[in-house]
Amino acid sequence: MIGSRGIPRVLVCLGFFLIVACKDSGGGGLPEPVGEKPTPVTSSGGGGPLPPNHLPVASTGSPSAEATNRPLPPGTRNPMEDIVAFKARLDKNPKDLEALISLGNANMMISRFDSAQDLYTRALAINPKDLDVRTNLAIAYQYGGKPDQAFVELKKNLEYDPKHDPTMYNLGFLYYYDKKDTAAALDVWKRWLALYPNAPAASDVSKQIAQIEAAKATGKSSAKPGY
Repeated sequence: MIGSRGIPRVLVCLGFFLIVACKDSGGGGLPEPVGEKPTPVTSSGGGGPLPPNHLPVASTGSPSAEATNRPLPPGTRNPMEDIVAFKARLDKNPKDLEALISLGNANMMISRFDSAQDLYTRALAINPKDLDVRTNLAIAYQYGGKPDQAFVELKKNLEYDPKHDPTMYNLGFLYYYDKKDTAAALDVWKRWLALYPNAPAASDVSKQIAQIEAAKATGKSSAKPGY
């Protein structure tokens, strides 16, 4: 989903989606070929589980000491191998766009959010209209404990494309979890559902909207997303 780029979806839950923006399978490592569906990345701020195989994120947003040594799902190459390979490419050409994006993706998968932020920012300096990469940057900021910066990046995306699928989807979670603005979250999600009714996460978002509205109708506080 989220755009035309992705990695296989292995868990259905409400949360942030990381878009793998690697252009082709030659990017190597965790990024899968274009056209696959993405793995949901759950907001650490919401208290929900991270995707399978992703170690818990510390309150500082830093990876645990075991992050780079965790077992990988069958068929997944070790992100550390990608990091070595793409870093070598960047040493030769600091403006290698594919290497910047793929290295950012690999760093996200081992919770190196500061490094991912830097890499995505460098990629956007080369191509500021890559909305998928900017969405990934926003997620890296959110995971790294910088929700305000995440919000700024997603709002920039809307200036380019007010109907951008992953931007709208993720913006709803920033409003709900970090801004504590349930009304804004509902507005974004409802507009997103109207535009993308067949999205893989559409059913989950619909259920969440129903839970929030039911809680409002009974005078209770908004229910947190269920998994």
